[in-house]
Amino acid sequence: MYISEFVAQTVVEEIGREIRENVNLMDQEGRIIASTDPERIGTLHDGARRVIREGLQELYITPDMETATTRKGINLPIAVRGETVGVIGITGEKERVAGYGNIVRRMTEIMIEDSLLRDKSRYDRRVRYRFMEEWIGKAGAVYDKSFVERGQRLGIDIAKPRRALVIHFARYQVLSDTMEGQRHLEEMEASIRHFADKEKDMLYLREPPRQICLVRTCPDGRMRELAQQIIQLIRRKYRESVLVGIDSGRAGDSQISHNCEEAEAAVGNCREGDREIVFYKELNVELFLDEVDGETMKKYVEKLFPHIDLKELESYMTMIAAYFENDGSVTRMADMLFMHKNTVQYKLKKLETLSGRDIRTPKGAAVYYMALSFYRKLCGSGVLGRNMSL
Repeated sequence: MYISEFVAQTVVEEIGREIRENVNLMDQEGRIIASTDPERIGTLHDGARRVIREGLQELYITPDMETATTRKGINLPIAVRGETVGVIGITGEKERVAGYGNIVRRMTEIMIEDSLLRDKSRYDRRVRYRFMEEWIGKAGAVYDKSFVERGQRLGIDIAKPRRALVIHFARYQVLSDTMEGQRHLEEMEASIRHFADKEKDMLYLREPPRQICLVRTCPDGRMRELAQQIIQLIRRKYRESVLVGIDSGRAGDSQISHNCEEAEAAVGNCREGDREIVFYKELNVELFLDEVDGETMKKYVEKLFPHIDLKELESYMTMIAAYFENDGSVTRMADMLFMHKNTVQYKLKKLETLSGRDIRTPKGAAVYYMALSFYRKLCGSGVLGRNMSL
């Protein structure tokens, strides 16, 4: 049975801190693979070789038995799942270290057993992820019998209709630039994975920078509830924001790759703070925004709103967003914006004077909706504020 050097070093450092003694861990060949004394790593330990070769339950190296690579101290075999996998040694005087012997041995065995279980869990998860990546990548494919059976062995029934949630961390790029940030991302990913494991028949896939959750077909209300629970979980535990895109949930659509594409398109139109959950069915012009380059979007907005600064532009866009979110109801707009209805009417008229288009007409509404979509896209890409000559 193989013990990784990383696991071995973790074990000796933790035990060394507890007992405040030098600790070594030797493999089945008697080679020191981990030590609180870095200079000893890689050397052969004659005492450990004797313990393994002669099947000893304990060996104390006395001063007269010391060699260039073996120092006085106690050495004990480590058994995991009935197999001797190595030897743990504690350097020091017999009266001082003997009392630690069996406790240290048992601690080491428990820690190695735990690491092996974690390794198996990670391996099983990687196998599952590879299958799901292949499954999701099979756009328009007909799944053969062997593929279906592979899924069944992994506990995945690909015949069950499912819906897709795609999750992005709002600060993914910032966090991924540092080691601390990467650890933070891993912790958040683990929390979402554990959430998925607790949900009945929910499948999880880590596919940076996104996370995918596949859910048995359910109503939009349930999908929104799951998305909100994930957002609240990450906000409560890590004070980070999560954006969630949800597929259209069209009945009879068995192509999981299509559902994931829809959810990915939806999450691309989320915004931190005010639009953290977006359904694919809510998208309109957003579906083709990626086909329009940033310079063209910028020119369109500049043409509609000439000679104003970015602060004033933001004010107008807030008004336009409120108009569409409230289906043009001045009363509801006034409530949302904390304004008097007459003030809302005045600002809409001012908007018409500036651009020459009335948002309350079908043609005008289309122009403003496009401008709002372009503005949001420009804000998300960071183009606004760079060479923006409004």
